[in-house]
Amino acid sequence: MSMIQRMTQLIQRGHAEASATINTAASRRQRGASAIEYVIIAAVIAFAIFAAAFGTGEESALTSAFESFFTQLTSIVNTAAEDGGATPE
Repeated sequence: MSMIQRMTQLIQRGHAEASATINTAASRRQRGASAIEYVIIAAVIAFAIFAAAFGTGEESALTSAFESFFTQLTSIVNTAAEDGGATPE
């Protein structure tokens, strides 16, 4: 192998290793940025759920909807139990 061929191989190998190192570092930074974006999205969703559940007043629409649903469900179950286990129609 000639001296020029050997130098060419070393330069190519060094270039490949340098590129791999740079790409790995860039990839790591990108994954970190993506993780932060997901945390921000999760926080916004959690805030939206909290705001919908508790609202700004004493009783929000979501709270009253759940209370109404469970009140009706309790009434149906109690009626079924009083009727000896018959299912309501």
